[in-house]
Amino acid sequence: MTCRKLEKVLICDDFTHKAASKLVFEALFFKAQQSLTASASLNSRFVERAYKYRPVKVVEFEVPRQQCVVYLDLKREECAALFPSGRVKFQTFHLCGWKFLLLGACSLNKRGTSRCFELAVGMKKKSSGSFVVDCEFAARSRPAKEFVTKYKSHYTFTGGTFVGTGNLFKVTWSKFMAEDSPFFINGVLHLKAEFTVRH
Repeated sequence: MTCRKLEKVLICDDFTHKAASKLVFEALFFKAQQSLTASASLNSRFVERAYKYRPVKVVEFEVPRQQCVVYLDLKREECAALFPSGRVKFQTFHLCGWKFLLLGACSLNKRGTSRCFELAVGMKKKSSGSFVVDCEFAARSRPAKEFVTKYKSHYTFTGGTFVGTGNLFKVTWSKFMAEDSPFFINGVLHLKAEFTVRH
């Protein structure tokens, strides 16, 4: 269940508050474990849900400028499944009251000579106004395991289109997915997208 659905379980009349709290706590604990480990615990009675939109973690700021930082993870096998031309959508997040969506994909590079990992962002619906947003994409990599900026730009968003980098890691798909790839830490690709509204 999504976190939003779990919130509804807490306030529904079908369970006692004690039972609902226990079930929701267990489910949230399982979700937290999933985000920290590459594979589910074998003795767990839960199964990781198949998400239409992959979950993200979002931190929002109102001051000194409107800003949000989005953390997203993909397992190695999820990335492998994107080849040769697949894509994965992540849960929406809000900025300036508008819904945005991140998209990861295996796509051709700008020259059309090889496949690579692409990360893009788009506004869900067209708006009557526009605003400029500074965008920064980062990834953890070995050996330091710290987030390192891979792409930086700014865009004027009016909605309806996706913008971003056609080759986030500046390597071919085979190098990105290689066994010795520095971008997978314990089988997980850790990404961070930061968006700041210009005034």
